[in-house]
Formats: sequence, structure tokens, C-alpha cells
Amino acid sequence: MQPSAPLAGDSGSAVASTIPVSGELLPPVGVPASPETTLLVCDARPVVRAGLRAILTGSSVVGECGLEDAVDRIQLLRPSVLIAGLRDDDPETFRVVASAKALHPALRVLVVADGATVIDLREAVIAGVDSFLLTSAPAEELRDAVVRTARAERVISPSIAMQLAGSWRSEPRESGASALTPRELEVLQLLAEGLTNQQVGTRLGLSARTVKTHVQNLLVKLDVPDRTGAVARAFRLGLIR
Repeated sequence: MQPSAPLAGDSGSAVASTIPVSGELLPPVGVPASPETTLLVCDARPVVRAGLRAILTGSSVVGECGLEDAVDRIQLLRPSVLIAGLRDDDPETFRVVASAKALHPALRVLVVADGATVIDLREAVIAGVDSFLLTSAPAEELRDAVVRTARAERVISPSIAMQLAGSWRSEPRESGASALTPRELEVLQLLAEGLTNQQVGTRLGLSARTVKTHVQNLLVKLDVPDRTGAVARAFRLGLIR
């Protein structure tokens, strides 16, 4: 098994305050009532949830749910680690993570993704994700990441690190609005209209991953941190209407 590499960033986390329920003080979410690590599996796809639970047989999985029920289930089941699935071009996972961490800062979060780009990693860090693996990772790597995440470590799959390294090497060397290609301008215009990557891909006949690559290039060339910044700068520069 290839060991997971640490993800840059502090490993500490805030401790949530205790919450009185029916006159009884319960331990904060993210800090289990016993020394045992408790897990909640969350994904929009039932088959993915079943696969993750099968891999984690022997661990204390207290439940599973879809993305829309995740925050309520976290408050009810009080897991120490949330394991959340991430599909291509589905920002809902990061919104769920951000909401859960805002309510329960001590909760640890491990995301298991179908794929990863620089944009995904940036959004994951902003949302409060602690660890990031690919669904192609070996089962033992997932189990190890769960243990390390519960110990307040930040881990990232070696395969993601290699993929990101390749992505950085292939980033465009030119920058500035004049460096945008006609296709990138098309993508930028559709982003300004509020379309998702999937919708942009459908409109232009491109895969969601190809659209992600165009968006990543836009962020680099326009020197902005996210798509909102790209659209705002494009309006200021008169690149889109």
C-alpha cells in the first residue's frame, strides 16, 4: 500500500460546545461519547454508500444518508468522521460540508471523489474538508485515511497528488485577458449566465471534465480564485456582456 501524503494546512480543529438535550449534557459533535471512532457515510448514490460501508466493515458506521439529509443526520447521530462522496461537477458535497463544519467545527471530514482538479482541492479546503481520496484508492488506503482523519491529520491520496502535479505542469504559461482562447471566452460567457459545468458541456458538446479544465485555465489567466471572480473580472474588462 502506498502511504497517503499530508495535505498542507493546520491539523487542529475547534471544539464544539456541549449541547443540552432534555436536561442532559451530551459531548460535542466530532467528539464521540466513547473512545471509538464513529462514522457517517454520505453520498447521493445508494450504490456508492453501500460500497463504502462494505469497505468499512468492522468500523463503527452509525449510519448513511444522501446529501440532502447529511446535516440533520450529523446532528442526530453525532459521528466523529463524515465520509462524503463527490461526483464530477456536483458542488453540493462542498456546500454540505461547509454547513456541517459551520455548525460542528470538531467534525472531521473525508471526501472520496470520482476525480480531482486544482479547483476541487481549492473548494475542498474552503469548505473545511480534512482529507481527500479518489474512489479508485485501495480499500486499505481508505481505512487508513479514516483512522488518520479521526486523529486530526489531513491526508490526500498519492494519486491525487500526482494528478495535480500533472495539472500544474500543464497550466498555461500565458496570462491576462488577451491570452483567453475563443473556447475559453465561450465558457466564460456561459458561466456568466449561471450555467454549471455540466450545462456548459451540454451546450458546447464537451465533457464536464473538459469544461473544468477550461475553467481552471480561466482562473489562472485572469488571476482570480474562483469562477465568481472570473465572471466579475470579465465584466470589468468588457470580455462578456
